Amino acid sequence: MLDIKEQLKKIYSKIPSFDCKHCNECCGPVIWFEPEDLLIKEYMSENNVKRIVWTKEEFEKNNMKCPYLKNSRCSIYPVRPLVCRLQGVVSDLICKQKINQINISNDELKNILEEFKKLILETGKIDVFYCTKKLPL
Repeated sequence: MLDIKEQLKKIYSKIPSFDCKHCNECCGPVIWFEPEDLLIKEYMSENNVKRIVWTKEEFEKNNMKCPYLKNSRCSIYPVRPLVCRLQGVVSDLICKQKINQINISNDELKNILEEFKKLILETGKIDVFYCTKKLPL
C-alpha cells in the first residue's frame, strides 16, 4: 500500500492544472485535513514557513485573504490543500476572472472526493481538520 503522502499526491494528480493569474479572488480562509497536513507540515519545516492561524479580526483587516499569501503568491502552493486545487476546475468553485476555466465532470470530482475521504479514514482522524481561521469552540 502506498503511504499517505504518496496516496495524496496520486489524488492531486487527477486534478487538471489551472493557469492561475494570481488575482487571489479565491484565496480566503482555507481548511485542510490530516493527510494534507502531513505534506504541509513537512513543506513548512523544509522551507521555513510558519503555521498561521488568524482571528476573524485579522482576516477582516486583511480583506479575508489567506494568510499564506505573500506578495500575491501562495507560500505553500506546492502543497496547497484540495480545496485550493479545485478552484477553477469545478463548477462550484469557478474562477471569478473566468480565466481558462476547466470543468472536470461530476463523476471525476466524485471519484476524487471518494478517494480523498478514504484516505482521511485511513488516518483514523476523520474529525480532525485544520483551518487558517480561528474557530469558536
